[in-house]
Amino acid sequence: MTQEMIKAIHELGNLIKSDGASERLNHAVEDYERCEELMNLIAEYNTQQELMASSVDADASVREKINDRIDELYNKVTSHPVYLEYGRAKSEFDALYGEVIEELQFAVTGQRPCSHDCSSCGGCH
Repeated sequence: MTQEMIKAIHELGNLIKSDGASERLNHAVEDYERCEELMNLIAEYNTQQELMASSVDADASVREKINDRIDELYNKVTSHPVYLEYGRAKSEFDALYGEVIEELQFAVTGQRPCSHDCSSCGGCH
């Protein structure tokens, strides 16, 4: 790889980092990592998962209680506003990043990747 390519890649990286989607993801990650309530829920969820895995020989009612708690924790985590915002920000950034990769592929090969959405297709072959 040439120095010119490396420079261009870093310039592109800086443009991506300055995009609103990247900034929103960075803020969402920071909020996610600082949210003590969410971290505690995730830690307990992981502990309950480990407990379930180690309770193979336990009474069915005990396993059911553990499973109920796992379900409850999962619902709390996945409906938590900080978790939801992280998911939205990550999806938005992933879409942007995917577009960048597709455009780079086009710039290199002259071909756009197939979206498998034939409604917008100009023909694969």
